[in-house]
Amino acid sequence: MTDRQENLQPEPAAASPETTRVMNCDEIESLAVLAACDELDPGERAALDLHIAACPACAAVVEREARLQQAVAALDQPADSLDRSGLLLAQCRSELAEALDDRKSREEHSTWPAILSPAAWWGGLRHTLIYHPAMSMAVLLVAGFLAGVAGQRLPVATPVAVSPSPVTTASNAASAASPSTTPAPRRVTDEQLRRVDSAHVAWVSPSDSRTPTVQVELNSPTPMDIVGAPNDADIQRALTFLLENSQRFDSDVRLNSLDVLRMNAADPDVRRTLCAAARLDRDPGVRLKALNALQGFERDPAVREALLDALESDTNSAIRVQAIHLLLSALQSGSIAADPQTADVLRDRLRNDPSPIVRTQSAAALRELGVQ
Repeated sequence: MTDRQENLQPEPAAASPETTRVMNCDEIESLAVLAACDELDPGERAALDLHIAACPACAAVVEREARLQQAVAALDQPADSLDRSGLLLAQCRSELAEALDDRKSREEHSTWPAILSPAAWWGGLRHTLIYHPAMSMAVLLVAGFLAGVAGQRLPVATPVAVSPSPVTTASNAASAASPSTTPAPRRVTDEQLRRVDSAHVAWVSPSDSRTPTVQVELNSPTPMDIVGAPNDADIQRALTFLLENSQRFDSDVRLNSLDVLRMNAADPDVRRTLCAAARLDRDPGVRLKALNALQGFERDPAVREALLDALESDTNSAIRVQAIHLLLSALQSGSIAADPQTADVLRDRLRNDPSPIVRTQSAAALRELGVQ
């Protein structure tokens, strides 16, 4: 037995009654990492401490691993630098929650509709007919008899020419209207919108082209396909409906709707829709995009109230920071003047906001405005 191994033998009086195992130096190398991460159970930890108290070489190994773990923990994490505001994390959590809700809803409603669907009945009937030839023959005879009787009693129909119905598009309606007539009635009624259960919004021609065109597909018992310019009245009504009903339509549809509506933010009705989305939408990504769409219109009292409300009440720190930036930009450009309400909200965020970024930005904004 070498001198080093002799040093490993614990003093009988110092041994813990709960730890009787004696470690050797070969075990320390693998246990040092676990010790640095605080992953050893109490018995192993006691045995390790007993060993390194008597073995300087192993104590140095354990100390080296501890220093390495401290150095790694002190480094900036890539995730923190890529998403300091927490917006990406909040959006991912929101999309995950939506996906789980959709899956739960499908599971709750899929049992009886599947049983009552024609496809399910036909599948069961076909399976029965294949394995019961006699029943198959009887069913075919009865079906043939009934078809023959029905054919004899039905009157012969006279062919009637039917003109095709016009497609519900903004371009066709505009070409059909005469300049001397009154404006055409709404092609999409409130009742039709209420029956929509899913939608799709996409650009037909790019938004930065000379003639941007958007397509809005509304899926319902009577599907509608609206194609037209972003400022078309029916396009705006449909997109406003999609944004106002955030519980029924997914985030992608609402984000695409914002891309179109922000082109007409000069319209007071559109701005009211954007303000409502910035305040009330359940997805932080949609709220942030709606807030950005209001930039340049801070003179509107409704827009200013939406910015202050987002700064004061929104649960997402990235949205609160963006509200500060928009307010400060408008104040610096002279679009709006500093007022006590804005200063009070900034002071409140400086004192009480849980996010250090928001507190820092609030302090910077107050210094920029010369407000104490």
